[in-house]
Amino acid sequence: MIRTAIVLAMMAVPTWAPAQVGCLPPEEPFAYEPPTNDPELRALIDEQYQDYIRGTESYLNCLNAESTRVRSEFQQILNRYIQYFGEGAALKSDAPG
Repeated sequence: MIRTAIVLAMMAVPTWAPAQVGCLPPEEPFAYEPPTNDPELRALIDEQYQDYIRGTESYLNCLNAESTRVRSEFQQILNRYIQYFGEGAALKSDAPG
């Protein structure tokens, strides 16, 4: 009975599937100097570095987009706060002094 109620309650809750959970940095390539006498290993190491460079570019783009989003959200909420509280809209500091 309780299990059925939980399942029904979970089905009633809307689910959101975010496009991306967050900005994840790429995995750093292993610091291994590529040998000159093993072309296959050299190619593998080269591929790891290229993946890291491309991944870093994507990561930085994600961070920039997230920064833009947060700044916009912050400005909207700050404007709403000022609208609601007018002259009384003042941030209180926890710093002594």
